[in-house]
Amino acid sequence: MLRVLERRFFSSASRLLQQETAQGAKTLQVKSSCPAGTPLNLDIKKGGKNPVALDDSEYPEWLWTVLEKEAQEKKLAEDPMKMRKVEIRKRSRANIKQNNFLGQL
Repeated sequence: MLRVLERRFFSSASRLLQQETAQGAKTLQVKSSCPAGTPLNLDIKKGGKNPVALDDSEYPEWLWTVLEKEAQEKKLAEDPMKMRKVEIRKRSRANIKQNNFLGQL
């Protein structure tokens, strides 16, 4: 149930982001969906504290560009070694999928 909600949240957030960029907003100010002070219910450790959402200005600027495909491609283009690594990983995954498919025949 939680995974479905997470998927729905991220897909709707990325859809809103795409709509805003399609409208031509040059000074795109993405706002988080959680107001500051909201508990995030992300307890991973048994004795750990529950993290609380911060104000939007307290997060780093790169966080708001993670879902933008163009920004990520631009960042990869600046570092050819990372780009090569990503290409090799994609090709390897495609080969593994093809081999698995052919192994089922």
